[in-house]
Amino acid sequence: MKRNWKVAALAVIAASSLALSACGGSSDTADAGADSSAATEAGADNGNPCGWADAPRAGGDKYVVYMSSLNIGNAWQEEAVNLGSAEALMPPYSDCVELRTERTEPDPASQISQIQSMTAAGADAIVTFALSPTAINATFKEACDAGVTVVIYDATVTEPCAYNVSYITAKPVGSDIPFMGYNAMAALIDMMGGAGDIFVAHGVAGTSVDNVHYLSALAAIDQLAPDMNILTEWDGNWDSAQQQKETTKALASNPNVVGIFCGYGESGCVKALKAANKEIPVTGETSQYFREQLLAGWPGVSIGSPPAQGGIAMKLALGVLEYGPDAGIPHDIEVPFKVVTKDTVMVCEEDTYTEGCNVFPAGVVGDENTADIFNPLLPEASLTSAKTGVPPAGLVAVPFTVDEMKSFEQDPSRRYITREACPEGWTQGKLPEGLDGCVQS
Repeated sequence: MKRNWKVAALAVIAASSLALSACGGSSDTADAGADSSAATEAGADNGNPCGWADAPRAGGDKYVVYMSSLNIGNAWQEEAVNLGSAEALMPPYSDCVELRTERTEPDPASQISQIQSMTAAGADAIVTFALSPTAINATFKEACDAGVTVVIYDATVTEPCAYNVSYITAKPVGSDIPFMGYNAMAALIDMMGGAGDIFVAHGVAGTSVDNVHYLSALAAIDQLAPDMNILTEWDGNWDSAQQQKETTKALASNPNVVGIFCGYGESGCVKALKAANKEIPVTGETSQYFREQLLAGWPGVSIGSPPAQGGIAMKLALGVLEYGPDAGIPHDIEVPFKVVTKDTVMVCEEDTYTEGCNVFPAGVVGDENTADIFNPLLPEASLTSAKTGVPPAGLVAVPFTVDEMKSFEQDPSRRYITREACPEGWTQGKLPEGLDGCVQS
């Protein structure tokens, strides 16, 4: 394989899996009632009017919970923060939570300052996207030491006290292999017949999301198409305009390209191809525009990050506050996500989830919005919530049980990828196909 960027190590993804459990059911309802009763009794002993495990840090009768996203102007970040905000505003949480929303500038120094300010302002929980897997660790640890529940969504951090809620090491639904990057590159290789020259478009360099996607994609090439040639690569910064500009430049220099591995902002990659009258396979993320093109027959696979993670992370943070940090809620949650092709794309006709739907009718949302606001772990999501951050009247949250969260705990063999450490009983080693991960001692 030829490529322009050097990497320290390449990986092939392990075939170990995490079984996804369905939400709801009578046994889950009973468990939720038992969990809530225990939390209520503990909270009553602490003089907490909400009946949760510990009283609010700043006193009063509501928990101060921050929902934060990156201020980079993309629709995914807006949908994620809106879904998290709407979750906190739904019963049964709305009577117990004072929600505060903020944006962080896309540099670690700004995020450090923001987290410090939130902690000083009496935060009970902070739900945020982390710009770096390591650079903000000390600040997250300071927040945890002050009694703040810290939950990171989509991206991950290595600080042990923070909860990671992410899809980046999970298996997509229907696949036996984890990792979005690996599955997307494998799909591209298949559409290209196993060979050919490609472009690789990154997201925001340095984030755990981009790092894991890229390395797992390279692993797929090394295993499945070692002679594939990467003609050029660029930072798309999760921005469709940037992706379109860079794709246009790359096409001018390399008109014989036969496939594109495009990160978020993939609508820009497709728009550049259409402007050049060149229809070739594209693997991209989850945008409305891309899935509309798949619906029209464009050769491609849509697979990527669900903004539902914002709502899922908020719900987990509220669960930790309600049940307490010692209730056994895992610190590493793998979020299920989907693969959509031209054969499986299906229009969502309702404001709330319909089984199998994955794209909205044309004109209902913008090009960069996505139907992946819907997720098995967030059945209460709605298009209204994703657009406004306010739930429709009458919509009620579906709290997690501790056992439900345990069923979505990250497979321990993949823990090293997000934590740079292995759980008890496991040691760092090579996974069966060569990836640095964890093996049982």
